[in-house]
Amino acid sequence: MAARWGPRESGRRRRTKRSMPISRYRAPQILRALPIAFAIFLIARACCLADDAATLDSWKDSFRGVWQADHCEGEWQSWNKYWGQVHDFYFGARGYAGWFLDSQKILVHVTDPSTNAAVAAQLTSLGRRIGGEWAKQDDCRKVRTSDTWMERATEGGKPALLAWQDQLDKAAAADSGNGALIGAAVKSINSQLDTIGVAPLTE
Repeated sequence: MAARWGPRESGRRRRTKRSMPISRYRAPQILRALPIAFAIFLIARACCLADDAATLDSWKDSFRGVWQADHCEGEWQSWNKYWGQVHDFYFGARGYAGWFLDSQKILVHVTDPSTNAAVAAQLTSLGRRIGGEWAKQDDCRKVRTSDTWMERATEGGKPALLAWQDQLDKAAAADSGNGALIGAAVKSINSQLDTIGVAPLTE
């Protein structure tokens, strides 16, 4: 019995030895690459966040004008609190990913270089208009965050930020790459803002 099974056993061992170097070296290479890829991601993200923060700071005076013009807002919420809410709008809060990140995801669908910048400008202008209103204290603002039963009960009749984001996401997914459908969605949302009396931000 030993003589009959011996060659098969040794052959099985040889096959195992031939296959081991592949898994032995490939896995460490992948594992070594992961920290490098993650580090690159963190650096790129940090650069984007720094640029976004600088962009938002350049709009500070415009947002201060929105806060000062609303007597309800000035009574219920300090400037520092309002400015913090503006940051939340752009960088994410209340179950919302943030306008900067969502705009980047939408612009990926605009593959036509000749229209990408124009759509980006439309999203920037729309975001400033929505964000200036959304950042106000709940009793003063005309835009709520979501369509939960709680917000419908306390802020009924106000359009929801997340509903507009869903509208933009659907337009981006269906867009042919020239930004036409995204532009139409932006126009529709601006019309709704006109209806509820939210003015565009000035420089």
